[in-house]
Amino acid sequence: MAGRNSKRKRVLIVDDEETIGLGISEILRDEGFDAYYVTDGKSAVEEVKKRKYDLIFMDIVMPGLNGLDTFREIKKIRRDVKVILFTGYFKDAEDVITQGVREGMIDEFIRKPYFADEIIRSVKKHVRERQTNV
Repeated sequence: MAGRNSKRKRVLIVDDEETIGLGISEILRDEGFDAYYVTDGKSAVEEVKKRKYDLIFMDIVMPGLNGLDTFREIKKIRRDVKVILFTGYFKDAEDVITQGVREGMIDEFIRKPYFADEIIRSVKKHVRERQTNV
């Protein structure tokens, strides 16, 4: 496991439900990641302008910029960033998910409620892929 230094992988969590952002952040910090969270798409875009993230874990259904619109904006800044999208509103998000898959934006999709081990496995998988592809 990585020590507390600059080599720790940085993950951004984007969810309009603060308890989910806090929860996922804590799970990932316990696993040795530098995890940060924001509560909306606009803040996520601003955060990506300030810092380099290895992975973004983002809700699809959010007020303002939804997950896909936020991802489109982030891709203009960081073309190589990986994203894991998730939502608890599957019926409402079905068209958005289909569009995201069609545009090649969704690297992985997780439905709420999620389990901690599912989040950890997904993040580690995508961070490892990123390390081997860089």
